[in-house]
Amino acid sequence: MTNSTYRNIILLVLCVTAGIVDVIGYLSLGHIFTANMTGNIVLLGLAIGNSLETTVFHSLTALGGFIIGVVGAAILVGNKEKTFWPKAVTIALGIEGLILLVFALLSSFSPSLHVTYLFIFLLSSAMGLQTTAARKLGVAGISTTVLTGTLANFFEDVTARFRSSRYRKTFNTDAILRALSLVLYCFGAVIAALAEPAYKFEIIWLPIVILLAIIIFVSTKFRSDSEKK
Repeated sequence: MTNSTYRNIILLVLCVTAGIVDVIGYLSLGHIFTANMTGNIVLLGLAIGNSLETTVFHSLTALGGFIIGVVGAAILVGNKEKTFWPKAVTIALGIEGLILLVFALLSSFSPSLHVTYLFIFLLSSAMGLQTTAARKLGVAGISTTVLTGTLANFFEDVTARFRSSRYRKTFNTDAILRALSLVLYCFGAVIAALAEPAYKFEIIWLPIVILLAIIIFVSTKFRSDSEKK
């Protein structure tokens, strides 16, 4: 396989990570999303409208954590030259893995109300880091966490393919990647939902292992930062 194929696979695997983390937040941390901020903003509006104070604070914590993660990743990768796989992206994913590791260690204890806010913050900041790191790669507009735009782009691709004879004859890699990103995010959500009854927080070790494997792989496979996309 080519390096581009490997990079695409890595990006899709990160979608699995986002799906797992989102379900942990929703099922185990007060019914909030820690990766999909579009849904979280909707939940925030519902909570405000129904005077659900706890849910409001949960949602605000998730939004704050996500924003901090995005800002942190933007500082890391924003001004770097756009190469095939910037070293700064690997660093951002490494920090994300460390944050998830802290979550995994802390969650081995019985969480109190105050620790729940910390858990939400940790997961959402990790997803903010992942979002910006993934966007830096510039592959099919996939961020691994923001699915509304990906869904819209996918069906725009499909529509263009059916309307234009030129598109019918072209293998649209971006469209396939967008479709797979949606499927794999859902797959990650299914994994976390199935694991939740017996392994409510322990399932976070799967994203940690995934990130570790990605970092090891890219550190050995993508050695040259000068290779352009």
